Amino acid sequence: MLSIPEIASQIVNKALSESSDDCSRTVFVVGSKSVGKSTMIHSFLEKNEVPRETLVLEYSFGRKSVNKQSLDKSICHVWEYGGKLDVLKNTLTAVPVRGKYYCCVMVDLSKIKNFWNILETCIGSIKETYDGTGIEPELIIIGGKYDIFKNYDNEIKKIISTTMRSVALATHSHLIFYSSKEPQLVKRAKEILYNIGFGSGFHTKEKNTNFSKPLFIPKGSDSWENIGVPKSTMDMIKARHLSRITPEAEVTGDVATPRPKLTHPEPVLDALASAKYDELRNMESFDFSIGDYLKALD
Repeated sequence: MLSIPEIASQIVNKALSESSDDCSRTVFVVGSKSVGKSTMIHSFLEKNEVPRETLVLEYSFGRKSVNKQSLDKSICHVWEYGGKLDVLKNTLTAVPVRGKYYCCVMVDLSKIKNFWNILETCIGSIKETYDGTGIEPELIIIGGKYDIFKNYDNEIKKIISTTMRSVALATHSHLIFYSSKEPQLVKRAKEILYNIGFGSGFHTKEKNTNFSKPLFIPKGSDSWENIGVPKSTMDMIKARHLSRITPEAEVTGDVATPRPKLTHPEPVLDALASAKYDELRNMESFDFSIGDYLKALD
């Protein structure tokens, strides 16, 4: 009987073998935890099951006939990363790229005090991984949970929107705001993913730079003058952003978790329960190599 990694490996290899670079697209999605990445992907691929939490790396794909008369099919390979961002570069290096390549960085707009680190780390890792390799992924920055963000104070929305627009312009990225709870934004995101997965890419005449509405800015359609700030590097954008939005202090060290009360009538059962508790607690900090994980899929 095949193991789960062996089954996954067969599915991935079969999909890769059936596609050529000419009719393939690769989409890599990374970003904040619980921001709606899986929900967005499921909507695009029209999966009906409830998304589960992505702990490390998930692979899925979609197929579409090239035309009604042809048996050839376009295949979109979708990778979603939910592991630790400090090993993101190792993951990007190991993921196979077929055809046109898009990297989507999704940040949680409802957590304004810590979204900068996610944005900076993800974009920095992508740039460092592919610089000088000949692989040039097209970047799409997605601001998630807009349904919460839209109710924030106007000044806060203006600051965050200015930062997001500045980063998109400095990194030559597309920028869209998204919420799984706003049907119109779900529809728009699905159309964008469909176009980059099976169509002609991120091509649209739609655009919005008004911070009081969900941003939608294709790359090359914004300017520093329109944003209202001087031409900036990522370091300059970071300094300007952090001078206005103070980040939350990072929690260091292990947070103590209370042991369960000893409630069994027999002391030996309490000892076994305590040992199992220690085992599970150690597993919380267990971090295996992403390289080993990907090798299991080869």
